Amino acid sequence: MLLEIVCQGSPDQPHRYNEDAFVAYQRDDGQPRYVLAAIDGATSLVNFAPLHQYLQTERNGITPAGLAASVTRDALLAKLGAMTSNEDVDPRGLILHANHSLRELLEAVSHGIFDAESIKAVQPESVALLDDPRKIRLFLPAAVVTLATIDTTANLLRFAHAGDTALLICYEDGRVEVPTFEPRMSYESALVSASRAILQQGLSMLETINDPIIRALDRDHRIYHNYVDTEGATVQERGIGVVDGLPELADYIHTGLLGLEGVAAVMLASDGFMWPSGLHETPHERQHRYGRMWARLRQDGLRGYLQALRAEERADANRAKYPRFKLHDDATAVVWWSN
Repeated sequence: MLLEIVCQGSPDQPHRYNEDAFVAYQRDDGQPRYVLAAIDGATSLVNFAPLHQYLQTERNGITPAGLAASVTRDALLAKLGAMTSNEDVDPRGLILHANHSLRELLEAVSHGIFDAESIKAVQPESVALLDDPRKIRLFLPAAVVTLATIDTTANLLRFAHAGDTALLICYEDGRVEVPTFEPRMSYESALVSASRAILQQGLSMLETINDPIIRALDRDHRIYHNYVDTEGATVQERGIGVVDGLPELADYIHTGLLGLEGVAAVMLASDGFMWPSGLHETPHERQHRYGRMWARLRQDGLRGYLQALRAEERADANRAKYPRFKLHDDATAVVWWSN
């Protein structure tokens, strides 16, 4: 058994804080048991002045997304370190613990960030943006996370997942299963709107994704983070789970239990590590892409794969082949090899 990790910031922004994080933890009880996590901070698009001040003076200028990712990582490690060897590791409970830890910090350092009226009182320029109180989600530092426990004695894997990080189960025979795939992640995507604009206006993808209207659509889709409707009820087919301090996360965590028979590797990855796809990928195309990823990883290893990924992204600098807002993203993968 072997653990391999890569966590690389975006190469086109070398001075920006890496907003990914990871956990690779082997329980210190003489048992071959592991806790792994891939964590990806969601870039904030709206600042809240008290939080910005805290980040500048107390956190060395870390971004809100970086804060959410690092608090999630540190909360997971602290909880694991405090557990006894006989305690059950509950992946869902760990994510909820991290979410609570982030909320406690935000309430302490940026009082009012969970209330639209308080935000407007601090910065009146946000009044128009906060036409819907649910849009406090635009101000909250957020991170997505996939967490897995591996018990090699029982040959079992348990996972909990919120957002667009991924768990890939890679088999000796070349198959790949991704139990964390959620089609709703593309719900009303701003990129879909951008593709329609291209057809209607004859613009390039690069021109379209920089259009203020498309950018505003991308910003406002943050309302689906731990989404509630106008009555305050969660709607699981519409919402996206994120660690942002909101209690509704509890309704958006996806969990599962899997056997490890025939598994060659388990990989947890941020979306920036995944091989990019076209905008309207079919299920067959998606499965083929996963298979090619796994074949390249087996052949070239983590770093060889990442080098090829970066070259592929650079070759598509105009975003025509793989529509996306960033040329490169932070890329993180934690891989457990069975042998």
